Amino acid sequence: MAAQPSPTIIAATVAELRRHVPFDQMEAVSLSSLAAGMVLCYFAEGSVIVAPDDGVVDRVLIVQRGHVVATSPSSPTNEHPWTLVEGEMFPLDAMMASSPTVMTFRAATDVFCYQLSHSSFEEAMDASRVFRNFATAQLAHFLDLSRHEVQSTFSRRVVHAQSMATPLRSIIRRQPIIAAPSASIRSVLNLMQTNKIGSVVIVDPDSDGAAGIFTERDVLDRVALPEADQSAPISTVMTTQPYCLPSSATAFEAAQLIAQRRFRHVVVTDEGEVAGVVTERDLFQVQRLSLGEIAKSIDRCADGDALAAAAADVRHMSVALLGQGVAAEQLTQFVTTMNDAIVGRALALAAQLAVPPDVAWCWIGLGSEGRMEQTLATDQDNAIIFADDPARDGPATEATRAALLQFAARANALLDQAGFPLCRGDIMAQNPKWCLSATEWRAVFVHWLSGASPQALLNAAIFFDFRALHGDAGLAAALREWLTEVLAAPVGAHKSFLRNMAVNALHVRPPLGILRDFVDVDETHPGTIDLKKFGARPFIDAARILALIHGVRATNTADRLHSAMRQMRVANEEVNAYVDAFHFIQLLRLRNAEAMAHQAGQHAGAAHVTTGKADANPNRVVIESLNELDRRILKEALRQARKLQSRLELDFQL
Repeated sequence: MAAQPSPTIIAATVAELRRHVPFDQMEAVSLSSLAAGMVLCYFAEGSVIVAPDDGVVDRVLIVQRGHVVATSPSSPTNEHPWTLVEGEMFPLDAMMASSPTVMTFRAATDVFCYQLSHSSFEEAMDASRVFRNFATAQLAHFLDLSRHEVQSTFSRRVVHAQSMATPLRSIIRRQPIIAAPSASIRSVLNLMQTNKIGSVVIVDPDSDGAAGIFTERDVLDRVALPEADQSAPISTVMTTQPYCLPSSATAFEAAQLIAQRRFRHVVVTDEGEVAGVVTERDLFQVQRLSLGEIAKSIDRCADGDALAAAAADVRHMSVALLGQGVAAEQLTQFVTTMNDAIVGRALALAAQLAVPPDVAWCWIGLGSEGRMEQTLATDQDNAIIFADDPARDGPATEATRAALLQFAARANALLDQAGFPLCRGDIMAQNPKWCLSATEWRAVFVHWLSGASPQALLNAAIFFDFRALHGDAGLAAALREWLTEVLAAPVGAHKSFLRNMAVNALHVRPPLGILRDFVDVDETHPGTIDLKKFGARPFIDAARILALIHGVRATNTADRLHSAMRQMRVANEEVNAYVDAFHFIQLLRLRNAEAMAHQAGQHAGAAHVTTGKADANPNRVVIESLNELDRRILKEALRQARKLQSRLELDFQL
C-alpha cells in the first residue's frame, strides 16, 4: 500500500485544486480525501501520457503544470489537436465508460499531473455529489455555473424585470374553481360571479384532468350573443382541449405559448390533475413587458414605423430574458416566434399596397430564420414558392411572378424599415431568382445537387434550411418531401455533392491552440474569435449534412442532431454534449451582441448591434473579455465541435 502523503502535502494539493472547477465547490472532507489519494507525476515534453493502445483506462490525470495536447485518430498528422491546461482532467470520458481512450494525449511541454487511480476516482464519486455531477455531465455542470453567473451579472442592469424562470406553481394565485362537464351553464356563471373570476376549469370526473375551460370570452361568444339555454350543460359551450402546462414549467414557457396561440389562460397541472390557472395578467405582473402584449402590438401595426417599434420591444424583452438566465434555445425560439409575427404583419401590410395574385404561394424563411435560430442582430433571408400553373402556360407563370415580385418588394422594404436589413447577397423574395414555382424550385435544387461549384455549396447551406413562414405551408412541405426522397436515392450525383458539402464544412476549424487555449485565425482582429463562423457554423453545417443523409425533415440544428444521431445509434450523452455546446455558443453570441449594444447605449431598437466602430461584429468576442469559467466552457464547446467534425471525416473517409 502506498504511503499516505503528509498533511502538509495534502494541504498544498487541496490549495492547488481549489483554483479549478469542480474542486472549488467540493466539500472540504471529500477534497482532502481526494487529494490524499493523488500522486504527482512528471512527463517529459513529447512523451505519450495516455493512448488508445493502452487498453481500458485505469487512471485519471489532472494537469498541475504545463500543457497536454490531445489528437484524434481522424487527424493522424496532428493537424487539428487541442490543448489541456492547468486544472483539466483527462481522459474522463473513457474512465466513465470503462473503455480505452479514443484520443492520444502527449506532453506539449514538460508536464506535471496529479494521478488518480480508478479506486480513488470511484471513492470520490461516492463521497462527493459535486464531483459526481461534474464527472457525469461535465459540460452541463459548466453551463449551470455560467447561467448563475449571467443572472448575477445582468441583474444589476435588468432591475425592472422579475424572473421569467419562475415556475408556474409559484405564480398560481388561488385554488382552481372547477366544474363538471354536466354542470349547467347557469351554475357556472354563478360560480364566476360569486368568486369574481374570469374562468372556470371543466374537469373530467374520471381523470381529474382538464376537459375544457369556460372563460368570459365564451360567455360573450357562445352564451350571450347566441342566447344559449342556460340550463344546458357547460360542455356544450366550453372551450375544449385547453392548453395545459405542468406546474414545473416556467413563466417564460407560458408567456411564449400565450404569445404564439393568442389566448389568455393556461391551465396548470400537477401530475395530470388541475392545480390552477395562470392568466396573461398574472404573467404581465411577473414581467413588466408582456410577451402577449408584444404579440398584440404586432397585430395592430399599421406601417413600417410601428413594426420597428414592435421589433424594438422584442429586442428589449430578449435582453431582459437573457439577463434572467433563460436558455439560448428558448431565447432564440422566442426571437424567431416574434420575428415570424412581424414578417406576417409586414406581408399583410404589403398586400394592401400590392395585392398578390390569386394563386397558392408560401413565404419561406432561410438561413437562421429557417432554422429558428435568430439572434439579436439579423438580416433578411427569404424567398417565395408559388403553385404551378395547371395549364403550364409560360406567360401566365411570368404574370404570376411579376405580381408576386411587386408584393415581395413591398414586404422586403417594410421589413427593412422594421429593423431587418436587406440581404447584402440579395437572397430575398423580391429577387426574381428566388420567386419560383414549385417545379422551378425542384429544377434549381437538381442543378445544385448535380454540381459542386462553390456557389452551389453556399446556396445549399442557405436554402436547404428553408421553412414555411406564411401562406400555403403545403408548398414548402411538398418541396421538403421531394428533396428528402431525392437525397434518399441509393445512387446519384447528390452523393458526391454531400461529400463536397462535408469537405467544405471541414474547411472551418474551431480555433483551438496547442500551447494556448485559442489561436488567432483573423490577423486583422488578433485575440478574438468569430463565434458565428468558427463556433456555431461547425455544428450547423454538420447537423445539416447528417439531416440530409438520414432523411431528417427538421431544420433546427438541435432537432437535426437528435433525430439524425438517433438513427446513427449514437449515445444520448454524446448527442447532448453536442447540443449543449452549440447552445452555449449561441448564448455567448447573444450576450456578446447585447454587451456591445449596451456599451453603445442603443440596444433597444438597433437594427444592427454596433459599437460605433466601422468593423464592429456582434459575433466577434474578445477572448480576454471572457471570465475564466466562460473561457473554459467555450474551449470545451469548441472541442465538441471538433469531435462532431471528426464524425464527418470518418463517415465520408476524408
